[in-house]
Amino acid sequence: MPSDPAEIVDAQIRAYEAGDTDAFAALYAEDAVCAALPSGRVIAAGRAEIARVWGAMFARSKREVTIAQRIIDGRYVIDAEQVRILATGQLIEAAAIYLVGERLIERVWFLDPPHSPTSAA
Repeated sequence: MPSDPAEIVDAQIRAYEAGDTDAFAALYAEDAVCAALPSGRVIAAGRAEIARVWGAMFARSKREVTIAQRIIDGRYVIDAEQVRILATGQLIEAAAIYLVGERLIERVWFLDPPHSPTSAA
């Protein structure tokens, strides 16, 4: 198993693209948390819930990920991601901040999409 933070995040992305729930979840610490910023909304807490949430997503459609930009700062890997849902061709742009421990991802924060002043609240 890799120990470099970027290699761990890359392994997680490969498992994500493969739709491999077990391999994906295995790269997260038992008490990992995935949350949104700045809202603080918890998307999944704990490896089992991460497996359940992402496993349901994987069952719906395969996805491809392109890293448009990456910043690495010690244990933090910050990615600007472009995710293409293969079943529909839809492209989703996302920003993710990964906090990586010795061998596992401990926290992930996804930036909430910005809201324009003219959008409905």
